[in-house]
Amino acid sequence: MTVVERFGHLDAAWLQDVLPNGDATVSSVAVEPVAFAGATTDMARLRVAYDGEAGQPASFVAKLRGTRDVQRQMDQAMALFAREARFYETFAGDVPVRTPRCWFAGDGDTTPLLLEDLDGNRMGDQMEGMTLADAQVTLDALADLHAAFWESEALGEDWIASPAEGVFAAMIGQLVGSGAAPLAARYADDAPADVLAAIVDRAPTWTAVLGRLVEGPQTLIHNDVRLDNLFFLDAGEPCLIDWQLVGRSRGTQDVGNLLAGSMDGDLLSTHWEPLLRRYHDRLVANGVSGYGFDECVEHYRQSVVYPLGAGMALLGEMDIGDGRGLGDRMVRRCLRHVAELESFDLL
Repeated sequence: MTVVERFGHLDAAWLQDVLPNGDATVSSVAVEPVAFAGATTDMARLRVAYDGEAGQPASFVAKLRGTRDVQRQMDQAMALFAREARFYETFAGDVPVRTPRCWFAGDGDTTPLLLEDLDGNRMGDQMEGMTLADAQVTLDALADLHAAFWESEALGEDWIASPAEGVFAAMIGQLVGSGAAPLAARYADDAPADVLAAIVDRAPTWTAVLGRLVEGPQTLIHNDVRLDNLFFLDAGEPCLIDWQLVGRSRGTQDVGNLLAGSMDGDLLSTHWEPLLRRYHDRLVANGVSGYGFDECVEHYRQSVVYPLGAGMALLGEMDIGDGRGLGDRMVRRCLRHVAELESFDLL
């Protein structure tokens, strides 16, 4: 199904109904492909023309549930579209980080999430790797987010999942269980033998590993923070997109996911500790107490194991589309960092 076929029913009359009342009338809607793809969603740009002074955006990004088998299976198992819609309806106005504005939250089948179009801003490229400056401002934003929801009662909402519970843990455990031995064979010449052995040894009980990775003070996490899910606005401000996995865990879940999966090895080896110190200092400045830097370091050293699951998904079992070779890049970055930090010794 082409982009036009998938989104062509979103015409001027529909858009006129869902946009806030204004002085202008929507005269036409043109459907265009976007430069980036969602792993579990179909996406398009809606280019809009108005009669009169609009005061409304000239374009939007629309997201519907994906139509490929693996996309449908993932969404059915983890309620990904519904979770992102709930985030925009419930939390987006309260989080102290920049997110795309949501103009309309549809059912995901025929009516989309209608989001702010960030075209024209700099889009992160995870293959290229994260710069130190981008890492610094993104960690500042994550510290602000985590501090705002530190041990918050709002985390009790039943749709805010923990990565160590339910279908999240089961799916990640399945991915690692099926992918550990192939990963060890593929990277036998590129990663320390003891790290690969630890992955294979822990794979059958990976859900227990996930349980260790969520221990500590709980907060609201994006849960898929990586360079491909970031735009950088005019002043360098990061804007986090794709909130389908939003959940609750400790803050280093986001920090480890970002750095271990997005920053190249030499840069990360040199700067991970100053970056983590910057993150922790900002937590404290935002009022977080009772969480020392040594504990933060221990949690981070454990949390950098988590991106291995996403890397394994991209490498094969789920076939969610990796024409760029991102899975290999993520796994190599993560394996190196896990080895340097002796992460499995803490698990």
